Order: sequence, then C-alpha cells, then structure tokens
Amino acid sequence: MIKRNPRYFSAGMLFPLLALLPRGAFAVSLTGSQQNSLNFYGTIIARRYSGHNERDDGDRSYLYFGLIGKKKIAPRWQAYAHWEYTVSFADATRNSTRLAYIGVQNATLGSLDIGRNWGVLYDVTALTDRSPLFREMAYNYIDNFMRGRAHNLLTYRQTFSLFQRRAALALQYQFKDGDDRQAPGKQNGNGFGASFRYALTPTLSLIAAASASQTTQRQQHAAGYRRRIDTLAEGVLYTSKKIYLAAVFTQSDNAISPQQTANRGSASSYEALVKYRLTDHIQPNIGYTRLIQARAGRNTDLLNYEELGVTWLLNSNMQVFINYEFNNLSQHAAGVDASDKLDMGISYHW
Repeated sequence: MIKRNPRYFSAGMLFPLLALLPRGAFAVSLTGSQQNSLNFYGTIIARRYSGHNERDDGDRSYLYFGLIGKKKIAPRWQAYAHWEYTVSFADATRNSTRLAYIGVQNATLGSLDIGRNWGVLYDVTALTDRSPLFREMAYNYIDNFMRGRAHNLLTYRQTFSLFQRRAALALQYQFKDGDDRQAPGKQNGNGFGASFRYALTPTLSLIAAASASQTTQRQQHAAGYRRRIDTLAEGVLYTSKKIYLAAVFTQSDNAISPQQTANRGSASSYEALVKYRLTDHIQPNIGYTRLIQARAGRNTDLLNYEELGVTWLLNSNMQVFINYEFNNLSQHAAGVDASDKLDMGISYHW
C-alpha cells in the first residue's frame, strides 16, 4: 500500500500515476491511519469481443474506480462510506455510479449502511461472478431489485460463530422508488431480503439468500409485472490454494426478461465456475451458465453456454486473459443471443 502526503497529492494526479504503481499495490491510501483512512482503488480492463454477430465485435474496455473512507467516531464505533464509478471507453451512456452508501460499524453489534449497494441475493451469485470476462450474465444485470446493484438499500451485516464455525448474516430492506421519470425496469417497490452463510469447513461454505419485493403500479400496468416478486438463491463454494469451485442456483417468479411482455413467468438459473491455479502465473477456468424463463406456458432459454478460458497472472496487479463462450442456443429469438463469442484483454488493478 502506498501512502502519500495529502498536502502534495490530489485525486486529479492519480490517473497519470497508475502505471507507476509498484507490484503488490492494491489501493492508494490518500490520507489517514487504519482507524481514520481514505483509500482509492480501481481496475482498468482493456478488452475486445469477437463473435458471429457484428454487434459482438468491438471494444468493450472500461474503467471502474472508487473511494472507501473510514472514521473512528467512538470507542468500538466506526463510520464508513463507499463510492464507486464505472466508465465505458466505447459507450458513454453506460457511465454510472455503481455503489454509493454510508454506514456505521460496531465490533460487536455489526454494521448498518444505507444507499446504492449490492443486494443480498448477490451474496450468493457473487460466487460465480468471478470469471475474467463473461460475468453478471444471469441475474445480476437486473438493476432495481435486490439481485445485483440497486438503490435505496438499508443493509445490516453481522458475523459470528455458530457451532464453532464461522457464520455471516445479512438483513436488507429496500425503500420504494416509484419515480415515474424512471423506466419501469429501473423502479421498485418496498422489499425485504436476507442471506446466511455458513462455513462447514475452512474450505467449504454454504450460502442462501431470499427476497420479496413489491412492484410499482407503473411496472404492473406498463410492463406486465406481478404485484410481488419472490426470489431464492442457493450456492456452494470450495476454495483451496489451487482450486476455486462454485455452483449457484436461483429461482424467481418473474421480472427477469428485458422484454416487457415476459415478466409474469417463473425464471431459474444454474451457474458453475471452476478455476485452477496450474502454476504461479497460469490459471485456466471453466464455467457454465443457464437462465430459463417460462413464456406462454413453455420454458425458454435466455442464456445457455459454457465458457473456457485461461488467465496469465503477470504479477499481483496485472493479468492477461482469453475466454471463449460456446453458446448452446441454436436460434435467435427476441432478447436471446445465440452466437459464440471470443473475448481477450488485459487488466490492471490497484
């Protein structure tokens, strides 16, 4: 970690200095100590897609960066805030705030924060959101309920010991956002969610999450949503020095498809990811993703593919990767992509 004197260092100087950061730097400490700190972090990913469809070809590079601040406010109490922003190199309309929340933490009582955050269902789906390239493909692109990132989230988290094993509990409430200036797909009603994680062994963990959300009147009238959305997610994770193995199953009653007429059916997803550290610098990965939705009384695959890739770890900050997606869908339909894809690039983390 690099420490810099705040009198001689400003955030505007960070970008020209990124390439100069030494190996092992994962954040830039702008000021402060462990109890009172402000850290700057980010990732630059330069990548290119290639596929059978012309829209799959082209630059998909992006940058995301953020600030994490912590402040001791009383004995055993600490305030914290987190902000993160993403910048697309090819499409400025995709630039947006990813995270923006503030909270307090107690060493015994846990933490409580409010703002734009990860939904509790992502506690589960994050297990398979670790592929170098084809990520957040099934549930996590939904940006209003408690699946991926979402607004208006009040989140409580606590870790504790249960039967001499480590456990973690999260409770989350989402306040209604029915602003008619927002598209139906960006609105949400009041909702509640929870997740629970339990370590069976030091290498094997189980995690489950569930949420129940009301929809807005505009979602019901203009986009065919039901009055309530219920979602369940379950996952298993095995990790060791060389192996990362995760599997996730999710089930929801509706509101998965981007097509406005398809939000009344059930949906389920199956995801698996294996990463193996072959050497200190080579890490192959294999993944599987399938997203199914009931449409007009029949099941339709929205996603169904395997991925095969390899990552070359140049050092702890920089990676080169190549991934290929083998699409199992045989025909094009509204909202369904049936093409194979090749993705390659390089990333730098600080």
